[in-house]
Amino acid sequence: MKIGSYEIESQIGEGAFGRTFKGRHCILKDVHVCVKQEKIGSKPYTDLFREEAAIIARLRHPSLPSFMDYKEMPPPVGQVLVLSWIEGEPLDKAVKTETLSDGTLVAAKPIDDEHICWIVDRILSALSYLHGKWQTVHCDIKPANIILDTPDHNATVVDMGMASLKPDEWSKAKGGTPGYLPPEFGTGLPPIPASDIYSVGKIVCFISGGNPAKGEFPDDMDSRLKEFYETWIRHDPKTRPQSVDQLRYELTKLRKEVFGRSSCQEEFKWRNGRKHSARSKKKTKTARKKKVKKHYPAHTPGSLGIAPAYNRRRY
Repeated sequence: MKIGSYEIESQIGEGAFGRTFKGRHCILKDVHVCVKQEKIGSKPYTDLFREEAAIIARLRHPSLPSFMDYKEMPPPVGQVLVLSWIEGEPLDKAVKTETLSDGTLVAAKPIDDEHICWIVDRILSALSYLHGKWQTVHCDIKPANIILDTPDHNATVVDMGMASLKPDEWSKAKGGTPGYLPPEFGTGLPPIPASDIYSVGKIVCFISGGNPAKGEFPDDMDSRLKEFYETWIRHDPKTRPQSVDQLRYELTKLRKEVFGRSSCQEEFKWRNGRKHSARSKKKTKTARKKKVKKHYPAHTPGSLGIAPAYNRRRY
């Protein structure tokens, strides 16, 4: 199958409203692309797909896909969005999801705390760009929408299909994914940066080996990190942190405190593979006795320029 200048190689996914393919440029054979196809073919789905294309066309960030082309063709092809190919695999596949007896999805291969930190930093960097420069709330942050590239230590946020551009006090979320959907979306409140922060917190629950449905982090997570992340998944959006820039700053400080460094270039580690010497355990125990309990307050609503008035009015 050929779409414009691109030859489709394989289908890599299908959702309720569209299909995703891996393709390559017909002339530049080494250039691989991701091709998204809208499959419903009627309003409001075609409008949403066109809006997604318009949002992505503006983006320039290393942890977001790059726009390459957009076409509206006769059936059966219809609308097609061509994006840069992102190396790696979705977070949910990387940690090999398994189902508990109560139906809760958990990670079979949870990730080491320090490596979670750099993954979260990359996600927050992308959200900072979306929230700040484009006043856009992603609205569908979930493990399947984070592509993990462990060799290059990058995490890419994909799928802007539910994104809300410049939401105001009357805006409503277009949808979301159960388990990662901020509770305020269910009551008709507008998307705000704290909504994306909630979803990132739930991702941390999941990839660390905790229970995202209950908002529980694993027992072996460092207490300072656990305390930090727990503020992200508070039910009331007013009590959550509001600024991803502030969170990145606080995360950098915590990484220095917990791991002794704010960057990590080591080979990727799974949680079960962590090893602590007796000396490191003793140091951690001593440090916890001396530490002063930190308070992570909710930051000023609208601090990234997204309609501060409706935060005050409806939240």
